[in-house]
Amino acid sequence: MVYLGNCLYYKLEIKEVIVGNLFMKNIPDIVLAREAKWMYEKGRGFEPIKGDMTRWRGLIPGRGEFSKRFFTVEIEMLGGFPATPPIVKMISEVDHARVTKGKIIDLWIVKKWSSEYHLFQVANSIKGLFAREPLRPAAHLLKKGAEPAVAPDTAFDVYQRQKAQLESVLQQKEDEIARLQSSLSGKTTIDRGSQREKYLERRQLELEEELYDVEEKFHWLDITAVPFAKEYLRVRTQLQLVSLMNK
Repeated sequence: MVYLGNCLYYKLEIKEVIVGNLFMKNIPDIVLAREAKWMYEKGRGFEPIKGDMTRWRGLIPGRGEFSKRFFTVEIEMLGGFPATPPIVKMISEVDHARVTKGKIIDLWIVKKWSSEYHLFQVANSIKGLFAREPLRPAAHLLKKGAEPAVAPDTAFDVYQRQKAQLESVLQQKEDEIARLQSSLSGKTTIDRGSQREKYLERRQLELEEELYDVEEKFHWLDITAVPFAKEYLRVRTQLQLVSLMNK
């Protein structure tokens, strides 16, 4: 058995994966809404499967001789998220050192999962992994000369839908700003508590992203141990302070 995160156990074989649908996914609506919002804004190339906000599917473009191919991956949130890490699977048939026989993608962010991480960071970690270590179709598909399972025009459709979803989110934000400006019109008092809460929430997300970036750089050996330790401690300390202020 492999231990990942605080409470998720699974074997890296497809028949022994604990699939989230077998359990009650006790994930608050506010968490699902928050993760969906950030996926649309920061996790481009992914969309919910049949409207299920706990399951996201994305297309990863191939590189080099496979640049006209797209590979399908899936992220699934389990009950207890964000304390419990998601399952990340490769749907396409590929040959890759970081994809197990059970089609589980070996990601550092899942192995070192923290409740401070978010789905869009998992999505970006997948894209980062396969940008550095490109995917290739399974050998038996190449021997058969099989056509790509996902055509480029299908991939374009996905990105177009994502663009429309992002534009919808941005429009909602603009409407919210307009309503706020309208409600404040003629008033001399400002809700400082609400402003402070929004600032702390935004700052917390910025620090969580910064922490993720530092850890990813260290994972890929872009920085050495000493600079990593200093930067990690700095960001972690700030994050803890903001978290305390936000309670």
